[in-house]
Amino acid sequence: DFGLDFGLFSNRISGDIDFYIKNTSDLILNVPVPGTTGYRTQAQNLGSMKNSGFELFLNTVNIDRSIIWATCFNFSYNRNRITDLGGESIIDEGNSRFMNVAMVGQPLGVFYGAEYAGADPADGDALWYVNSKDNNGNITDNKTTTSNYSEAGFVVLGNPNPPILFAITNNLNYKGLGLSFMFQGVSGNKIHLAGDSFMSSNATWFDNQTADQLNSWKKPGDITDIPQARLGYNNGNQPRSSRYISPGGYLKLRNIMVSYELPEVVVNRFGLKGARVYIQGHNMLTFTKYRGWDPEVSADFAVNSVRSGIDFYSAPQPRTILAGISISL
Repeated sequence: DFGLDFGLFSNRISGDIDFYIKNTSDLILNVPVPGTTGYRTQAQNLGSMKNSGFELFLNTVNIDRSIIWATCFNFSYNRNRITDLGGESIIDEGNSRFMNVAMVGQPLGVFYGAEYAGADPADGDALWYVNSKDNNGNITDNKTTTSNYSEAGFVVLGNPNPPILFAITNNLNYKGLGLSFMFQGVSGNKIHLAGDSFMSSNATWFDNQTADQLNSWKKPGDITDIPQARLGYNNGNQPRSSRYISPGGYLKLRNIMVSYELPEVVVNRFGLKGARVYIQGHNMLTFTKYRGWDPEVSADFAVNSVRSGIDFYSAPQPRTILAGISISL
């Protein structure tokens, strides 16, 4: 770990930056074991992992006159890679419903499954890329498609862990009137919409379907990503595929508050030291390409040391607005 603290222009600009490399050994992983043991997996201390990256924290005083404007900014980048799995190249504790795996050379919990190719314009069948591989695991054909899910070779589909996290907070004050707001976000991660294999499944299941299912294939020649609706019949709703992977990055207006400090001449009449009225909003705006309700979600029942980034009917965070008065006696 190497860090640097700095302060410039009488600390009008200050902060710190850290670079780090952290090696972790004896990971606790659920390793598949023979079915004759009576169990599917066994927890073992196995393998090693490397994290490297940097963190930046910056404070600036932009204006310091009758108007005071200060900014706080933080940014972090982390590169996570599994370096060893006790001689194995992959430990796949996933199943037909989930697809997080531990794989050498990849981030912990990376999504691993079939690559979805859309709907066949001729008959509305769901298609996947075959992704044929050589003896070294390198893909030799990433263009051929198949309507048989079992013929689709599994590939890495995305990282559930956001490598980039950032936030910026601004505080402004003018003669007792204050404005504070914070934007926060992440970038570079994916989310598995595990619930969509039920409610975005072109009528395979009986759940209420999402609006995009109206664009399903209906006649020869239709170009769409949604296969033909076939009630009760599987047609592309296999959960372990990129069809149900969505970008998970977002930018949120996390907090905003407007406040006013009552003048001393007013509060003194009531024998107070100070009084402030305010209105505050939380989770006000979200900018994202995520297809679900809220990219900042996780299905707790499915999360373990490997699984993460899973949305299974997860309720979105509420937007709240609070108003109040703070009194100092």
